[in-house]
Amino acid sequence: MKKVVGSVVFIILIINLISCDQLKEPYKEPTYFSYTVLPQSTDVAITTTTLFHQATLNTRLTLQGKLFIFLGSTASRAENYSLLIKTATSLGYHVMNLSYLNAVDEQVCKDKNDLACFTNYHEEMIFGGKQSELVDISVANSINNRIIKFLHYLQKLNPHDGWSQFYEGSDLIYSKIVLAGHGQGGGHVAYLAQKFAVDRLVLFSSPNDYSNVFIQPATWCKDKFATTSDRFYSLVHKRDDALDLVKQYAIWKSMGLLDETDTSSADLSNYSSFHALVTHQIPNPTAKALPLYRNATAQDYALPIGADREQLKLVWLYLMGSSGR
Repeated sequence: MKKVVGSVVFIILIINLISCDQLKEPYKEPTYFSYTVLPQSTDVAITTTTLFHQATLNTRLTLQGKLFIFLGSTASRAENYSLLIKTATSLGYHVMNLSYLNAVDEQVCKDKNDLACFTNYHEEMIFGGKQSELVDISVANSINNRIIKFLHYLQKLNPHDGWSQFYEGSDLIYSKIVLAGHGQGGGHVAYLAQKFAVDRLVLFSSPNDYSNVFIQPATWCKDKFATTSDRFYSLVHKRDDALDLVKQYAIWKSMGLLDETDTSSADLSNYSSFHALVTHQIPNPTAKALPLYRNATAQDYALPIGADREQLKLVWLYLMGSSGR
């Protein structure tokens, strides 16, 4: 036990040393910045995690003045999405890959005799407090607090990089934010896009908020979204092994994302005609961890290989905004 504690303290000390160094010149100079930070380094009230936040920024590019916030799927780590994050950074975004308490996903609500279960779950995960009986997330440990405190930390770490343009005090400036997520993370960012008008919403294999009891999507999916549906973009695998595709379509339709389906659009050259894309690509044949098809849309280990991976990267660029807004 002493060895584990000593290792964590050593890691924190290294990060603090890096933090001091990055306050110096020549960090004004154009370069590729990559930050790996323990959440509790940004707020001492954050607890129960040894997983890292990540942030990246390439100041050698023309920057968009937008923050790309990514939330991973259940039980994932930030480092599981390195290629996707690199792709977002290549578009000139300030990029944040958030570590949050993601052990319990929205599927805990699927068999509950309460459609509000999904809403309460997202409320507590995102904002903290006693909203749901299924999770126990304090305000400090909430997704919202972790984002704000990470931004404050990055701004202090390198004030030349412009992280402060995305918040005012404890409030995010959502009009400058692109929200993206995979699996559980996609559900959380979609819920945020329902409450706040964001620049863009990018969903990978999500949201998954479907009630098996009421045979319909969660009520929040049908509520009026603050973000208009023309800013929604999504990708799912035809053989998703965590949620039936019919249910995924029903969720997308209730959100106003899906007017029609094209189950091959992500694999052809005409995908830019659609906002809701479906792929048939085969996951990496050497991958062992499950679920494979669900994770083949975003997670490093499951991504297709060869020409199929290059096609997927083009789709990512489109979803993330390479073609405009």
